[in-house]
Amino acid sequence: MMKYSIIIPHYNIPHLLGRCIASIPEREDIQIIVVDDCSPNAQDYRSTIPELSRPFVEFYSTPIGGSAGRARNLGLKHATGEWVTFLDADDLFVDNVEQILDKYQYQYADIIYFKSASVMSDDLSKVSDRNIFNYHFDTYFKTHNEQLLRLEFDALWGKFIKRSLIDQHRIQFDEVRYSNDTFFSAAIGVFAKNIYVAQETIYIVTERSGSLTAEKMKSLDEWNTRYHSALHVQDFFDKHHVSFRRYAYADFLLLMWQRDKSVFFKEFSKLSFRNKRRYIYYWLREVLRKNQPF
Repeated sequence: MMKYSIIIPHYNIPHLLGRCIASIPEREDIQIIVVDDCSPNAQDYRSTIPELSRPFVEFYSTPIGGSAGRARNLGLKHATGEWVTFLDADDLFVDNVEQILDKYQYQYADIIYFKSASVMSDDLSKVSDRNIFNYHFDTYFKTHNEQLLRLEFDALWGKFIKRSLIDQHRIQFDEVRYSNDTFFSAAIGVFAKNIYVAQETIYIVTERSGSLTAEKMKSLDEWNTRYHSALHVQDFFDKHHVSFRRYAYADFLLLMWQRDKSVFFKEFSKLSFRNKRRYIYYWLREVLRKNQPF
């Protein structure tokens, strides 16, 4: 019966969670799965968030907090729709989402990539610059090269994925605090036989102070998690013989060189010879492009 499963990980922003759910059409073929990541007072949400009482809305809680990836994996266990998509609790869909869903529900592709818009959370009429992936869509529409969308677009915004693709390849999220969607996004991009890139905007990304992305790279622990998530993706590419010169882990290494050289050398020494060579290539490319000192 379910055409779409929409999974929403949530932590302690109940007023925005209600707004998020309200942006989703109330239909018997749309399953909404909210997974709370151990928020305070979550036991009261059923009575304090009216949208959770809508038909076809399911509410679950993670056994251990601290990971949107764990929440998303739990949501996947309960998903029954033909298509799966993910919506952050502080984000929402566009007003005409229902017409867009009806238009693409029989699309043959394994993944449909929709564009997104970026606005301020406290005033949706104000545009923000959080959406950094418009370039990937612009490049595709000019060249029809799918690589940037498949292999570099590492947010979940506006991606509708056939559940059969996720199940067949047992694709899971990294259960970490940061960058939990990096590997998942790369894996679906590699395994998808066909993708479709839509012209429509379906997803509204919001920017607010205090979010994980707004406070990005504030601690060594965060750097370490994001760095190893990028290495996980690079190892996955190598395992599946994917040639793509992104080398995201090198971005993080260069950042650490600028902040703490002892940590840089410690992590650089652990790299395989192949990844060390890639870093040197990346660094030379940056020097030529920016005149960046080592």
